[in-house]
Amino acid sequence: LRTFATVRKSPRELVTALRIIEREERSDEDCLAKQKQTGFLPPGRPKKWREVCMDKLGQSVEQKMEGNQLEGREENKMWLVRHLEVIRMLMLEDLRVAKHHLVTVFPPRYNIAQHCISLYHRVVATRLQDIIEEGLEGQEYVSLLQWVLNTYPGPELMGSTALGLEKNLIPPLLTDAAVKRLTSSYLGNMRDNYTSWMTNTIRQEKEDWCSDRDPDMDFDGFFHTSSPVIIYQMVDENLQVSNTISPELVYQVLLLCIEQVTKYGHMYKSAIQEYKASYFRERSSLSLFTRYMIAIINNCDRFEVLSQEMKSRWWKPGHHDNDGAGKFELLLKTFQEIRLESVNYLLDEAFLDIEAYFSDLLTAKWQTGSQAIDTICATLNDYFEDYQFLKPTNFELVISCAQNRVARKYITAMLQNNLLRRKITFTSQEERKSAAVKIRTEAAQCKSFFKDVAGDMADFDSPFDTVATLGEVLSSDDEMLSLE
Repeated sequence: LRTFATVRKSPRELVTALRIIEREERSDEDCLAKQKQTGFLPPGRPKKWREVCMDKLGQSVEQKMEGNQLEGREENKMWLVRHLEVIRMLMLEDLRVAKHHLVTVFPPRYNIAQHCISLYHRVVATRLQDIIEEGLEGQEYVSLLQWVLNTYPGPELMGSTALGLEKNLIPPLLTDAAVKRLTSSYLGNMRDNYTSWMTNTIRQEKEDWCSDRDPDMDFDGFFHTSSPVIIYQMVDENLQVSNTISPELVYQVLLLCIEQVTKYGHMYKSAIQEYKASYFRERSSLSLFTRYMIAIINNCDRFEVLSQEMKSRWWKPGHHDNDGAGKFELLLKTFQEIRLESVNYLLDEAFLDIEAYFSDLLTAKWQTGSQAIDTICATLNDYFEDYQFLKPTNFELVISCAQNRVARKYITAMLQNNLLRRKITFTSQEERKSAAVKIRTEAAQCKSFFKDVAGDMADFDSPFDTVATLGEVLSSDDEMLSLE
């Protein structure tokens, strides 16, 4: 029972015991040989002391491995880390003793060093299976996977130079199936954690949207909220932990993270839709709607940037399979769609205030001097002052959408009747030419306004050139007496 301690302190005692065992083994062999001749076997034979010795050695190792758990989960959350470390220390020391001391006192036919390796391997594997069956929580999955896949075969234990074992001869501690089940449980636990984290993040985001505080501002003066950084801190922490275990697990965790951030995108989209609906039901209830929509749009851009950074850092060559690439593209597309949808919500607010003025276009009131376009441009200019808190690429997108929306509404006013308004009907060539001039003038006014706001970007492929062209059509055809 005290083999490993005895061989260092009193090796002679161990040698004496082994000699007695060897003597009794020879007596067993003699008795068995005589039994074949006479049919008689003395009482108490064979004693099988060698087998008893090895059994006792195995029992002592089992007791040592099971008995070194210092505390449970209730006493110390790090109980498993401490337990595994004690196992490592005891196992390494005993195997070192077996290699350098036991082999000098045990007969060669015992092959004691290899026997101890196999014995410890079996006992520790059984102990870990028991721990797994009892159930793991949280970081315990990580601790166990790290120990099984890295610590056990690594230089801290079986790969130690003190043991001198060839790496390819070190057997895996758990079967592939057992590791796969453990990994699956770890990923399932991570998925559950994401659900909890993301729900809390959305809840905090909604509270911020309804507050009377401006959104956070970055060093460049653009609005944002904390959700992109919070989500990707979770992602990076999980990937860093998985990187301590194995490259294969990193890729599995990366795919899970991509799926979960995409899921967060869907949650984010639903929350934004609810926010927008609440605001348009009672606009006075959310005083900072415009600024938080700007922050949301900037957040979408931040999600894309952080996603690309994650891919660049963690997506290693050789893992670019179609499934993973498709999931990543879906992630990017999700936030691109949210950004465009949010831009439209932002503009819905501004256009709600100017909708009535589009109804004046191409009416008798417009023909006699309506200043609808002046009011439309002035109102948009007021909103665009807040839009300066958009990141440049997002500001360009808002300007592009705003230009297209103004031009589309102008063209709709030119070409469409409805019950609330009637387009004018021209009765002479002069009226038609006068209207055409006014259309071209207002198209140029809109184009100039957007250029003043956004610079040359608004001048490129301007939709107001199409409005002006329609005005030219109106004045060039002598047979065209109305727009109907």
